[in-house]
Amino acid sequence: MSADLTHLGAWGATNVTMLGWMQWQLAVLAVLRADFIGVLQKIDLDDVDWDSWRNFYNEGRTPRSAVDRALERDL
Repeated sequence: MSADLTHLGAWGATNVTMLGWMQWQLAVLAVLRADFIGVLQKIDLDDVDWDSWRNFYNEGRTPRSAVDRALERDL
């Protein structure tokens, strides 16, 4: 499943309260694809364990912040 997410704005600056869960998931995928271009371009919604990511969404993290936290880049 691919989607055009350009209408969501810059992933790091997006206000998570404006994103629904599905939109947030798609934005996280876009961040992962951008950060790991050539490695994760084929990653899809079904390839991610979203139960593990739900806490980041519930905390109000932006997609960028969630990826940074998941990869421990924000320590």
